[in-house]
Amino acid sequence: MWDGLNSRQRSYLLACFREDQEAERRARAAWSTYQDAGPASAWRKLPFSVKAELPFAEYTTIQRRLRDDGRLDAGAGATLHALARRGLLKITEDRIDVPEVGLVTRVLVELTRAGRACARTGLGIASAPRRPKHLLSEWLWGNLARVAAAGPDGLPEDVMGGKAKYYLGTGYRPNGKPSRGYIDCFAIRTEKGRGTFVLEYRWRITEAGRRHIKAYRAAYQTLYPNVEVDVPDPL
Repeated sequence: MWDGLNSRQRSYLLACFREDQEAERRARAAWSTYQDAGPASAWRKLPFSVKAELPFAEYTTIQRRLRDDGRLDAGAGATLHALARRGLLKITEDRIDVPEVGLVTRVLVELTRAGRACARTGLGIASAPRRPKHLLSEWLWGNLARVAAAGPDGLPEDVMGGKAKYYLGTGYRPNGKPSRGYIDCFAIRTEKGRGTFVLEYRWRITEAGRRHIKAYRAAYQTLYPNVEVDVPDPL
């Protein structure tokens, strides 16, 4: 596919690819601190242009890359559509509020898997290994490891990262599918007067979670070397 692109199309694809990789880096940075970066379908949509006159709307990062390469001109739209016809990226639009102008149209581009593979070919970069479906994302693995490391005392509920509990905790059905059931929530209670009250809720590892960690700990350490894992072995 790379060999079939002209030099201009290659420049546009690589500019989009570099910003795509920056978006992925930002998502990984969020995951490393147990924050929910949101779905890839959202953060992989990259601003390409804002349909408002300068200086009210500045160039996007991709446009600046192309400008520095001497490729930013009135033919940008045609080049993007040529890449889209080849299945290398998708083009969508949304509306944003620009000060002193109001609501304007913004053009978004999203690289497809074929587009990323094509860009890697052009740069001589080996394709990133795909995560097997039975393994967790980097963000979920980090949260599971934290709960396991907390031991029988458990991890306070309010420090669980974002929506991780919906995918890891028992009894949830994210997107209509049963969660993994690797962690469970329990109450810390105290007696006061004639009653018993809940002080807080905590998360602890389930037997299913222990089995998963024991089976795939080494795979995760290879897949996500930047995730700090302090899980006792054996659990």
